[in-house]
Amino acid sequence: MFIDTKIAVLCLMLVAPLSSARAAPQPDQPKFWTGADLSALIFREGQDFRYSDAQGEADLLKIARRNGWNMIRVRLWVDPKDDPFDAASSLQNVTQLGKRIKAEKLGFMLDIHYSDTWADPGAQRKPRAWEGLEFPTLVEQTRVYSRDVVAHLRENGALPDMVQIGNETRNGLLYGSETNGAGPQLGGGFWEKTPGGRERAVQLLSAGLQGVKQGAAPDKTPQTIVHVPDGQDPQFTADYFRELESSARQQNLDLDFDIIGLSYYPAHPWDKKAGYSGWKMERLQQSMNQLARDYGKPVMIVETAWPRAGNPATDVAGAPQFAFTPAGQVEFYRALIGAVRAVPNGLGIGVLPWDQDSHNWDSVFDDQGHALPAMATLGKK
Repeated sequence: MFIDTKIAVLCLMLVAPLSSARAAPQPDQPKFWTGADLSALIFREGQDFRYSDAQGEADLLKIARRNGWNMIRVRLWVDPKDDPFDAASSLQNVTQLGKRIKAEKLGFMLDIHYSDTWADPGAQRKPRAWEGLEFPTLVEQTRVYSRDVVAHLRENGALPDMVQIGNETRNGLLYGSETNGAGPQLGGGFWEKTPGGRERAVQLLSAGLQGVKQGAAPDKTPQTIVHVPDGQDPQFTADYFRELESSARQQNLDLDFDIIGLSYYPAHPWDKKAGYSGWKMERLQQSMNQLARDYGKPVMIVETAWPRAGNPATDVAGAPQFAFTPAGQVEFYRALIGAVRAVPNGLGIGVLPWDQDSHNWDSVFDDQGHALPAMATLGKK
């Protein structure tokens, strides 16, 4: 929607090293955030999903607030398909949901995917309208789009409290060179056929950060997040943020984001060789602690989940740390909140499970939409 292909050069700012930048204090905000990603709420309400807790049936956002949640995460796609599920992630619907979140006095985290569909470790496809942009114009478009999105939300009473610059950008963002079908122009994929993908990814992240700041009111700039998966892998997280810092310094780029966001899905160990033992919470704790120590930035689990039902995978070594039951779900979230709160210097700041507006096997709602005990556990900080 916010296409501007006439500008071909992005003016980038100089910045101190990543490790020296700390998030500005926000005295009017809680010290610890809990809640969930409810990105598909508008879609599910259209499918007549109902939600209730001990006080009865109500709007899910009201149930969230009265159970102690204080942050809701919502994804944004650039130009999604018209079908009801995808359209829930359009700017129009994200604005509508953002206004509802703010009206309930909940925090609002915006997750910009910079894609028309899912962006994750294996897919960071450019929006269709951006596929033919040469790289300098793609960088500028990333800044302009980020600026205009945040300005639109601000002007419509839905200014986010936090904004993710990309989603699970382990392998970069806005892929190019026909990686993952993203068109022939260069992008920010770490694994592009042409060299320099990592450097280009950092340029795109920097542009997104600048755009968010430019679209916000000067006295109400959202905190910004760089989000990667595999929080349970301390070697990867150390390498990733070290390389980001190094590349930003070498290019004299502004990469002054506020929060390190991690995904942690220990009930879904897709690395069968590592097995369940490779996803233990102790490894996540090590990862969070070293990130806090090395960069002095707050750390937040922005995606996670634990099953309320089902059986552990039989072809994965070992056993999960908690049972796949409502009681096990409570134990998991209680332990995870404790682990994040244990990050040194108070730098562990939140836990947000993913896709909790569903009635899925890893939702804190049962098949009829009634809140399970884990919902209240998330509200106890």
